[in-house]
Amino acid sequence: MPKYSTAFGMDVHLRSTTVCALDADTGEAVTRRFPGNPWGEIAGWMDGFPGPSLAAYESGYLGFAPQRELAGLGVECVVAAVSKIPRSAADSASKNDRNDAARMAKAILAHDIS
Repeated sequence: MPKYSTAFGMDVHLRSTTVCALDADTGEAVTRRFPGNPWGEIAGWMDGFPGPSLAAYESGYLGFAPQRELAGLGVECVVAAVSKIPRSAADSASKNDRNDAARMAKAILAHDIS
């Protein structure tokens, strides 16, 4: 599996998308919430981080649409099965969009998502 410089965890909803950019070397996380699903704006924001990078989000009602949109804009993106993402009791207790996006980014760097 390639080493990614930046992992982008996404929590995708119909009315908003929260993205966490996690630097593989420093562990620094930058999170941004986008109203709606402005894929071009999201891809542009992601482009400001060092590559190579990988984005991921949990499968859900939007299906593969976000993946196809981002791939068309040059962003490598995968859809992760909810059942395959490790989740601790602490994760369940502090569930919110920001934490869910960060958990996805950490899962990429831990090689739980490929």
